[in-house]
Amino acid sequence: MLKKMLLICMISLLLLPNVLLAAPASGPARSTARSIQVNINGAFISSDSSPFIQSGRIMIPIRMLASLGLQYSWDAVRHTVTVTNSSNDTFQMTQGQPIAYKNGQPVQMDSEANNYNGRIMVPAKFVSEAFGYSVYYEKIREIIFIQSQNFTPDAQAIHSADVKQARLAAISLPVRYAFKPGTSVQSDQSQYFTYSFASGDATRYVYSNGEITTVVEITGTAATAVWQASEADIPGYPATTFGGVQPAYISDLFQDSFSYNNGVYSGYRTLSDGTVTTFKFPGLPYTDLIRAIPE
Repeated sequence: MLKKMLLICMISLLLLPNVLLAAPASGPARSTARSIQVNINGAFISSDSSPFIQSGRIMIPIRMLASLGLQYSWDAVRHTVTVTNSSNDTFQMTQGQPIAYKNGQPVQMDSEANNYNGRIMVPAKFVSEAFGYSVYYEKIREIIFIQSQNFTPDAQAIHSADVKQARLAAISLPVRYAFKPGTSVQSDQSQYFTYSFASGDATRYVYSNGEITTVVEITGTAATAVWQASEADIPGYPATTFGGVQPAYISDLFQDSFSYNNGVYSGYRTLSDGTVTTFKFPGLPYTDLIRAIPE
């Protein structure tokens, strides 16, 4: 617990104004341990089989497509899955085959469907876009966003007076960048991340994955990264800015925080007298954790 508290304090100190710039600390190749999260039409979707990247393509369980209103069936004899939408358009994929069929016409896939540990996994972008859905992969938070053409974020929820609801809606928005995001190297096997907010605020937050800190602002129904910098492992070591301008309010964004580290979810709240209280979350999936953001 002390280690986690010190880490959050270190991040706060490193991000204070007038930080000098220097090269980021180097580390070994990025671990692929953290699961990719899936957000469909503004909601995080749980799954009993974690999405993963293979040859540059994000593979998701076929059953996740049901959250898009798509129906699917599996032919165990032909090892073929058929996906159908409400307009009765069909998309057929055979396990291990690069050619699919949309409404009977052959289509070259960029990655074939396959069986992994008893679960049929399909290329998320290819299949979703075949039915007219847009797909966006946010690399920093490792979230794939899939949205239907008529989907619009819930502006009322995003700007709700209920801080918990507003924060959940805020972090459910895909973050867009006006600059090229930084690249993580993930120096250890821990699946660490932290969200931090100003007290009573849902319109700005800091996201840290232990290597890169991103400051995000919510305007209307859009989330925009306004500044991003590397983090240092040594206290007092300066950070390198990847893009944007460090906001003057940065030190205010560490009043309410929650983090995940080595299987433990923890929350931190700074009271008006400066006292920091801590609380633990049970070992729940990410989708359950974000519903417990401190108010």
